[in-house]
Amino acid sequence: MILLLACVLWCVAFRCHEWLQSRNRTTFPMPVRAVWLNQGVRALAPCLALALCLMHSPALGVLFWLGLGSVCGVCTSVLMAVLKNKRGRAPAGKPPL
Repeated sequence: MILLLACVLWCVAFRCHEWLQSRNRTTFPMPVRAVWLNQGVRALAPCLALALCLMHSPALGVLFWLGLGSVCGVCTSVLMAVLKNKRGRAPAGKPPL
């Protein structure tokens, strides 16, 4: 259960990071409060995930935290690319080989 919650926190942090990218903020401007909130969540969510992972075992907790960060980062980026492509907001690029 702790690992699932840590994974959710990582995904939330990566989602906030994606919202704060300049290419997204020019298309859909955000109020200043929303920017501050996303910056705070982006900073605090990984820290909370680390605290959760360290509760059981410090050595394994750090490894789980790093591993979950990597896996959740890849999963979040793939999910966001699929959703943007489905909505038609993905930049036009080269066709796949």
